Amino acid sequence: MTSPANERELHRLGLSRLVLPSFAAPDSSGPFIVALEGPNGVGKTTLARALQFPYCLGTADAWFTEPFKLRMIREAEWFASAMFFLSGCFEQMRVLRSRQDKLVVMDRSLWSTLAVHGADSLERLELLLAMLRPVSGQIRVPHLTLVLEASITTCQSRIGTKTGTARVLDELTANAAFHAREQEFYRWLSRQRSEVRFLDADQAPPEAVALQARKLICQHAPC
Repeated sequence: MTSPANERELHRLGLSRLVLPSFAAPDSSGPFIVALEGPNGVGKTTLARALQFPYCLGTADAWFTEPFKLRMIREAEWFASAMFFLSGCFEQMRVLRSRQDKLVVMDRSLWSTLAVHGADSLERLELLLAMLRPVSGQIRVPHLTLVLEASITTCQSRIGTKTGTARVLDELTANAAFHAREQEFYRWLSRQRSEVRFLDADQAPPEAVALQARKLICQHAPC
């Protein structure tokens, strides 16, 4: 039987053989987009609100009718689910181009969809990258990505305070093996994209995490 450490190393090696497509250059005509990424329960939504910048979900609002979202997460074929959420991310980036704000914080982005499917299966991630490659020059990505990191214990504890659908959906991936593979995806992403930064959100209170995040944002964006 493969140990968790060996499984993580095999996953890391598999990721190292993959290459992101070349996405479109950052759009200077709209707001500076800061995406918050990381596993379920890490504190992305809490941070988005604490930063007190204009913020939005990474997927356009029309994609988030409750029954449809549940169906696409829990029942749809994996590739249909991936295309659904990626299309919502692409539409959100288009909508944001018309906003007058100088900066917008985005709770998740296209990276989340790739992270989830990459943590589930490297074969899935490879197929998604291949599907995106022909149109990648038309896909705009966030100007800055902040990846929040916390232990699986911390994430599980925070998920446990949620209720209803939010808790049910977050618990789907709240296990140590998936958490470790998701972490490896973001490390791989940071080697592919220079605008990715990491933020320790494990034990610090939300106010301290927000202060660190604001400092990082103001190093790269018009604050």
